[in-house]
Amino acid sequence: MSKGCQLDWKSSNSVVVSGEIDEHADFSSFIKLAGQILYVDLAEVIRLNSSGLRSWIQTIVKNQIQLVLRNCSPIVVEQFALIPQFIGNQGRVESFFARYQCVSCNHDELKHFQFGQNISDTSDQIPLDFGAPCPSCGDVLELDQSDEIYRAFLQYSLKSGRAS
Repeated sequence: MSKGCQLDWKSSNSVVVSGEIDEHADFSSFIKLAGQILYVDLAEVIRLNSSGLRSWIQTIVKNQIQLVLRNCSPIVVEQFALIPQFIGNQGRVESFFARYQCVSCNHDELKHFQFGQNISDTSDQIPLDFGAPCPSCGDVLELDQSDEIYRAFLQYSLKSGRAS
């Protein structure tokens, strides 16, 4: 177990990953699912570095683990947009979070997107304005990251066969 990355197994094929995926991260417990499906909740991942990503990708690809990624945090979305191998060769994204921020008062909040529910299974478009005014001041909430990051993330997700 790493100093910053925690794995909380919810069932034999479902795990919640939280904290920092870094050089201390240990994914050796994933090996028991070689050639199988692993459901991974990433809502609580706050940081990833290159060493942690390398360990993650090597474990997933070497063991042919089919990932289903749930509740990808904004940092996971950003890294996945830059390094699509994060999902492995046969993985898919089920849901993710996008951070929105108010330009007037800096209030921020997360919006949850689930494919087939509040975002299309076939479109690479994320609703930039989800219709909610800032709860603090009433002004407009805007996507906190570049929409290009989310567009790349959605395009890679579509290529991975997410819509199943």
